[in-house]
Parts: sequence; C-alpha cells; structure tokens
Amino acid sequence: LSSSSPAGGGGDGPDPRSDEARSSLSDFYARHSVDRDAERDHGTLLGLTDRVLGWNDKVNLVSRKDCTASVVYHRHVLPSAALLPLVLERAPDGGGRTEVADVGTGGGFPGLPLALLSGDSARFTLVDSVRKKLAAVGDMASELDADNVRVHCGRAEEMSRTRDGEPVRDHYQRYDVVLGRSVTSPARFCAWIADLLKPDTGRLVYIVGGDLDPVVEDGVQLDVPLDELLGRVRGTSDKRALVFNASDVRRIAAESGEAENVVRSGPGRR
Repeated sequence: LSSSSPAGGGGDGPDPRSDEARSSLSDFYARHSVDRDAERDHGTLLGLTDRVLGWNDKVNLVSRKDCTASVVYHRHVLPSAALLPLVLERAPDGGGRTEVADVGTGGGFPGLPLALLSGDSARFTLVDSVRKKLAAVGDMASELDADNVRVHCGRAEEMSRTRDGEPVRDHYQRYDVVLGRSVTSPARFCAWIADLLKPDTGRLVYIVGGDLDPVVEDGVQLDVPLDELLGRVRGTSDKRALVFNASDVRRIAAESGEAENVVRSGPGRR
C-alpha cells in the first residue's frame, strides 16, 4: 500500500508490522470509501501472514523461495485485499450477502484475505482440487474466526454441472462474483466458471499479467493495475485486475473455443 520501502523491508514494501504499513491500509480504506476499522484489519492480516508462514513449512501454499513475512504480506495478502472495493460493490439486489467463489484458491488467495475484510457482507467459497491445501486454508480460516468461509475440493467446471450436463443446485448460477488469480488463461478460466455466475448480474474479477487475446480484451469492463488500487508506485507489481460481466464471460468461453474443451468427469445425474 505504501509507495516507499525502507531498508530491510523487502518484499516490495515496508515491514508489515510497521506504523507505515498500518497507516497505508487506512489510506487505502479512505481512498475507496471502505467503512472498516483499518487498525483492527491490519492486525488480522498480520495474523493471516503468520499462519501462511507456519503452514508453508508443511504444505507448499506459496513459493518457498524468499518466503518471509514481508513477501507473503506484500505479494500475496495485500494484492488480494486490493480487490475489496470490486467485491463489496457487488451487493445483490434486495440485500443479503454477496456470494463469492474463489476458484483455484491455492493457499487461500485472493479469497481468504477478502473474506477476513468483508465480514457478514459476503460469503466465500474457496475452491481447489488439492485437498491438503484446502485443509490448511480451512484451518487458517477457523483460527481467524472467518465464519463466512467454506471450502470446496474439486474442479470448478464440475461444481456447476454433472458429467451428464445437469445443473448442480448448490452452485449453478449462484455466485455474484467469481475470483481467480493467474490460474490459467483468461479464456479457459471463463469456460470453467461461466455456469457459476448469476446470468444477469454476476461478474468475474481476475488477476492477471501480460497481454490479452483480442477475444478476451473485447470483453473487459475494467482493467486496473493492482498498484493503482493499492496506491503503490507503478511497477511494484506487473499484475492487474480485470472485470468481466457474466454475458461476456459466456461469450469469451464460446468464441475462444474453450467451452468445447470443458470435460466433466465427476458424478452423473443427481
């Protein structure tokens, strides 16, 4: 969040426990009109950082190269938190909680930091096919009292439909927001998650770097660098957040040909 990086900070920012890191979270909230206690949330994010470090010795949640508190905080936790304004703005019509799915969550990013900062306003389903990672993520969520988190072990494309093509009631067109962080190409990701989104109001928020194929670029509703969301110096990260409407997700999946490549091998009719 801060544009400066004092000596010894490393990890693309100041010491996560410093006053500077704490105040920069407050500045982020003020910039995006987030009505939350920044000091308390900063402590929560530090708690998550510590738990990721502890679990990473047992399960490879994030790269073990240079895995320090500063790296985890500035390269994983804060870039996830950067999406908070994009998630909170998707409150469903008529009230109620925003339903969010984080597909390919891995070590819990970006979904777990966002769940910790969203409280009762949203419920997060964290999805991954690697059971041991989800066990760690579920444990961290429990220790941090994230009652708005549930985990789902499996492939995203098999959440919404059976292998016979029948909709799965618990997940088919149930989500206001689907999240992903460089899981695969944007077009392939669209094909995997198209049936999870509410057809009229759902949105995909995807963190990615690099150039986009024209079929993807044509459907982007918002393309914003994470550094801009966080108020950091440009170039701190090469990643950006893309936002797509559900209709464009379906179009991209179809026009790219990726929809035809989706294979479901899970349970049949139920």
